[in-house]
Amino acid sequence: MPGISKKTVIDLSKKGSRLFRSGQYEEAKVIYLEAYEIDQENPYVLSGLGDVYRKLCRFEESGKYYDAVLMLDQNNVFALRGAGDARRGLQFPEQAIPFWLRYLEINSNDSHVMVRVADAFHKMGEEKDAISFYEQALAVSKDDPFSLLGLGNVYYANHEDDKALVCFEKLIEGNSQNVVVMTMAGNIYRRRKEYDRAIEHYKRALELEPDNSFALFGMGDCFRGHLDLEQAVFWWDQILQREPDNQALWTRVGDALVNLDRMDDAVYHYESSLKAGYDLYAYLGLARAEHKRENYDKAKEYCQQALKDEKGAERALESLIQICEAAGDTASADEAKKKLASLTS
Repeated sequence: MPGISKKTVIDLSKKGSRLFRSGQYEEAKVIYLEAYEIDQENPYVLSGLGDVYRKLCRFEESGKYYDAVLMLDQNNVFALRGAGDARRGLQFPEQAIPFWLRYLEINSNDSHVMVRVADAFHKMGEEKDAISFYEQALAVSKDDPFSLLGLGNVYYANHEDDKALVCFEKLIEGNSQNVVVMTMAGNIYRRRKEYDRAIEHYKRALELEPDNSFALFGMGDCFRGHLDLEQAVFWWDQILQREPDNQALWTRVGDALVNLDRMDDAVYHYESSLKAGYDLYAYLGLARAEHKRENYDKAKEYCQQALKDEKGAERALESLIQICEAAGDTASADEAKKKLASLTS
């Protein structure tokens, strides 16, 4: 009888493994549980259940089965790696790391697990340790895309643009189709005011994801840097078609349109911003637009609205002074000057 049970467990374990490899996780779970009823200490069955529950995103149950394997064999590499993965799934990187480090003591050249350790350290804000493990992974696998991406992300987050760019450009040269990488590389060049190089990267990103808001925004900002505001508006408006609640961008585009003397379009954008709620800069923009159109009374009203925000009082008063002087209303201009002097004294 024991022999029959053992053979049955082996057969069930093999069947569960086949189902798992073909992506039939629920079916594999049923088979592994059947085997588990027969033998609750079989490491293949326990690891199989850990794998299945991990794939089903039931990480707490997954970890329980990996831990059961480790109670029997503390150096089981499959369980060590899986136990770490289960804790990562539970959003406990600090608990995952010790399992993966024990795994690496046995499999010291597994760059994939090194990257997992590095990712976990990065998530915990332990940047030095994260960089160390990404570099260890790259020492094993020179152009590993996951290592380059992770390392680049750490440098990017820390504003170490030169180092981040080395990683991102290697990924792009390796024909990476990662839109995020292209966009981050574009952002670095844009911050450096190397607008043409930035535009190249944003264009590549948009070829893959035409609606990517980060790349569209970057394109617009590059053209603003080139003083081509018509093109800037063209790219930014594509974002607004899909993000009607993007208040800051409605105002930004409104400002560009005022500079282009497209006052009706500017007013429409400022008013669209205000539909999302109070916006100091939209009111200041409306005041500027109406000032340019010599609608002084309207412009004054918008300045009064802007004055409701204490943070913007100085700018609102400066605008109000200019408008009143242009309208020939010296009394109101002098009154605004007194208020401004009291704020700046």
